[in-house]
Amino acid sequence: MKKSYLIILAVLLSLTACASTKIQSEGNKITREQAEGIKPGITTKNVVIDTFGNPSMVDSKPDGTEVLIYTYTEKRTPTYFGEFIVNERQGQRITITLEITIKDGLVSSYNFKKQEE
Repeated sequence: MKKSYLIILAVLLSLTACASTKIQSEGNKITREQAEGIKPGITTKNVVIDTFGNPSMVDSKPDGTEVLIYTYTEKRTPTYFGEFIVNERQGQRITITLEITIKDGLVSSYNFKKQEE
């Protein structure tokens, strides 16, 4: 009986030792600290693009304002045995969205959102 517990324990330990996490990302990574560096009325559109790159989407409004939308998605999936077994159900998805409103070449406001699923 004691021997079967040791075998089970050895199998569980070997499974854990072969575990890793597969990370897939899309878009440029955006941090809260980067977003907090944006100063409405001071930061220019050119500085925003230099800092964050080209936006994922641009929404031009009739009043001449533009909304630059940056999206970064990261999916972390547990894998075992060198990604031979992938556990999608235990996966975690993080989506970061940064919306920056530009008026007359200057940032008028921004909104940073981080969502974890």
